[in-house]
Amino acid sequence: MSLDLKEKANVKLSFFAKTELENLNVEINVNGGAELNIYFADFSFGLNNVNFIIRLKGPQARANFHLASLTSKTDKKTFTISVNHEAENTFAKVDNYGVCKDNSKLLFAGTSWINKGCVKSSTYQSAKIMVFDQNCVATAKPSDASAKPILKIDENDIIANHAAVVGKVNDEHLFYLTSRGLSESQAKEIITFGYLKPILEGFVEDEVKEEISNMIEGRM
Repeated sequence: MSLDLKEKANVKLSFFAKTELENLNVEINVNGGAELNIYFADFSFGLNNVNFIIRLKGPQARANFHLASLTSKTDKKTFTISVNHEAENTFAKVDNYGVCKDNSKLLFAGTSWINKGCVKSSTYQSAKIMVFDQNCVATAKPSDASAKPILKIDENDIIANHAAVVGKVNDEHLFYLTSRGLSESQAKEIITFGYLKPILEGFVEDEVKEEISNMIEGRM
């Protein structure tokens, strides 16, 4: 799948994955002055291998990517979100949020690359995975729950930030909710919903929002 955004276009794409996506490859060119906003809600079962390449081709091209994914049972999912800055004064922000439970495996990867000559460009990456169960061990190996953003910078006059966090659910939050009479599973459901809920901002239809909310609850 490939798309080409014309100059000064403003495009919003919303993806809702309900079934297995064994291989999804998307390439998008964002030309000068255009803005791209992507929301990807993944609450599918099974094997997912999703790869996005976003190329900021012209000055003042902008891209924002928002991902929320939940894995459980024996799911194995890899999301590779890469952004290439190919012009000056471009902007990109990638936010990946995941919840990993049971024996599932989840990997967030991708490269943000600012090429030589792309002065005044800014790129930001955030990859965060919350691990619920002991078998979801966070390591540096791609086969486990991992967050591995990479920056490649070939220019000096730029801004580049990244964060990668993999950790278990906050014990204090869990204790607070269970002390108020909720079961541990109910508490985890509330925490998960709060963690992944912001993805709903990318969807307009109330029926779709409700379906996403129901899938989060059902998968927990």
